[in-house]
Amino acid sequence: MGKSLEEMCRAVTGHGAWHIGEIQVADGPHGIRAQEDGAKNNNSYEATCFPTASSIACSWNVDLIGKMAQGLAQEAKALGVSVVLGPGINIKRSPLCGRNFEYFSEDPFLAGELASAYILAMQKCGVGTSLKHFAGNSQETHRMTSNSMIDDRALHEIYLSAFEIAVKQAKPATVMASYNYLNGVPACENAQLLTDILRKRWKYEGLVMSDWGACVDLPVCIAAGMDVEMPDSLGNHYDDILQAAEHDASFVKKLQVAVERIERLNACYKSDGSSNAKKNRIPERIREQNHSLAEQIAQESAVLLKNDGFLPLTEEKEILLIGDLARQPRIQGGGSSHIHTDRIDSFVEQFQKYGVKVRFARGYKNASYKRNKRLEKQAIDEVREAKEHNIPVLFFGGLTDIAEGEGYDRESFQLPDNQTALLEQLLEVNEQIGFISFSGSPYDMELPSKCKALLHLYLGGEAVAAACVRIILGLTNPSGKLAESIPYSEKDVPSYGYFGRQEEQKNHLDDVTYRESIFVGYRYYQTFEVPVRYCFGHGLSYTQFLYSNLQIRKEPDGKVHIAFRLENTGAAAGSEVSEVYVKNPDSDAFRATKELRGFVKTFLHPGEKKTVELMLEERAFMVYQNGDFQTIDGIYEIQVGASVQDIRVSGKIEVTGADLSSPLRKSNGVPLSEEDFDMVYKYPYTHFSDQKPGEFTTKNSLVQMQPYSKLARKWIRIGKLLAKLMYFPKSAKDPEVRMMLEGILEGNIDSVCNQSGGIVKKKTIMKIVESANKGV
Repeated sequence: MGKSLEEMCRAVTGHGAWHIGEIQVADGPHGIRAQEDGAKNNNSYEATCFPTASSIACSWNVDLIGKMAQGLAQEAKALGVSVVLGPGINIKRSPLCGRNFEYFSEDPFLAGELASAYILAMQKCGVGTSLKHFAGNSQETHRMTSNSMIDDRALHEIYLSAFEIAVKQAKPATVMASYNYLNGVPACENAQLLTDILRKRWKYEGLVMSDWGACVDLPVCIAAGMDVEMPDSLGNHYDDILQAAEHDASFVKKLQVAVERIERLNACYKSDGSSNAKKNRIPERIREQNHSLAEQIAQESAVLLKNDGFLPLTEEKEILLIGDLARQPRIQGGGSSHIHTDRIDSFVEQFQKYGVKVRFARGYKNASYKRNKRLEKQAIDEVREAKEHNIPVLFFGGLTDIAEGEGYDRESFQLPDNQTALLEQLLEVNEQIGFISFSGSPYDMELPSKCKALLHLYLGGEAVAAACVRIILGLTNPSGKLAESIPYSEKDVPSYGYFGRQEEQKNHLDDVTYRESIFVGYRYYQTFEVPVRYCFGHGLSYTQFLYSNLQIRKEPDGKVHIAFRLENTGAAAGSEVSEVYVKNPDSDAFRATKELRGFVKTFLHPGEKKTVELMLEERAFMVYQNGDFQTIDGIYEIQVGASVQDIRVSGKIEVTGADLSSPLRKSNGVPLSEEDFDMVYKYPYTHFSDQKPGEFTTKNSLVQMQPYSKLARKWIRIGKLLAKLMYFPKSAKDPEVRMMLEGILEGNIDSVCNQSGGIVKKKTIMKIVESANKGV
């Protein structure tokens, strides 16, 4: 290696905003957001915007996700990017998490398998990945200062499981440690997480980087198992790490290991230097191929939630589109994953491509929740006329850009008020309306479900219009299935009251107890018989599938071989996602009723039959107890079907193992009471929301210190002004503006200093901390 102590201390911090050593990294995960240092978030080079993770997860197609990763790798190479910062696999604990569009699922098995396919395909092309955000980062509210308090069983079975699958199966080049505290310790400083679990238990050999601005105490982070902080801390952490190295020989050894990992990453993924030309453009051939691929992915990912004989519209020559989302479709979320694309397909042009005449009425405005009576009247008149002429109507609605984004959680589960008011009036005039839905995560679909058909696109990327039109016209058979549950109400969600700013949680935003424990998503709804509007794994087709002849065979190594017959009994070719659940032994034991343990997607022509085979791993019958995963004794039922509620064939199997050991029973109920949570949570409780003068450090935010510091309040006013000026004339509701503002106000002030471009000096933040600690 041959580096001096000073050189090693410099090596473990990023070079500029986007370099680790000599290699360039760029945000993903559904596009390449390559940009210059100092550029605004949305000012990146033009690239393909593929469907977001929330969308492509509904394809349940590992091969297709691999193709997307290959396409991303092509563009990364063209732009000189060596490592793509993705995939994101945090568990969808609540549908209100503002960043859910970047994540796959509420189920760790599905998320882990999809992430593995992404990583393996991209790294086979010579581009590294960064598995993120490790770990317990399931909300955006106070994301840099909040503590996720998760009991060990929930941590290992739910929140770490997807990471474990991806690390062991795919070996990502890097892992990104998250912003939050985990059980009282910042993720970047968490030796139990980064060393004991990731490296010793899972045998991970790659590099661990911090999320952008997550590292505050660099020496402690390096000692815990992190290798490099991102981005460049502009020398603000250099003296700290040099001093630690000069006074602790054991720390120097850890520093050397970190530097070796950085050098190994550079050696493995260094960009091709054969061309000295500035890499800021993707070749047209690659761009065209990936646009077509984005359309294919969007087709397979769209979920037909309801269809009362309304779709497909195979014979129609004229159609009426209602809604601003038809004019400006929402194709992605806001924040660090925002992709600059110039090739967004038009719904009008795509319908016209197939000879369909299009009428259009805007009805509402995307950038506001306020009603517009003039636009509403125009839409109502158009719908009334469409009914008179028997012209089908499609309402384009859902969550707009101002509803969700990185850096903040959603404030409401509701459909925007202006859309609700309009759609209610339209349904009184004409019941023959289909609803085309956009969102990064679930919302209240009561009103959309009153329409004759409901096609959910999530955020389907730049070619979503082309994909949607083909499905509407019957040229493509929908095959997407939900990778998460859609509840009736936010109050039905098991984390309700212990997430974001809900109920009492708003009084202690930085101390979050995961009171639902292992019962996340369908595990809760199925176990406690809570009805949902659309269940996990649900999705309709234009054809029908018959399941039969289930065969179950135990293998000598503890695995279980599953085989069954699948037949397309309808008149249209199509793909079916077959989902395999293991129903756990009937008892009051603290365990989900059933859990997803396998899946496979199969394409069949009309009348075609296939024998489908897959293998269940030993983990399918295990729980985490006594410090490890153990097989639990009992009679299990293997269930195969079209959703978690639509089981077509099943069979039982006896498994020998240990007894389940838990102080809780299902009859204790969820969310757990404080007394019940105490029985399973073995870490110290934090009270970060109640910090007082004398307890503040640079790990705290301006918001946390403002009650005690005039200087903090002053910098909050300055921060708001700077964000407004920096992004003028954008609205404060714009996702890019809001992410920046929340980062300034709620991020740790060390990060604010390091990423301010020199506006906020280190001496300034030290004065703010001093002021807060003195209470002046």
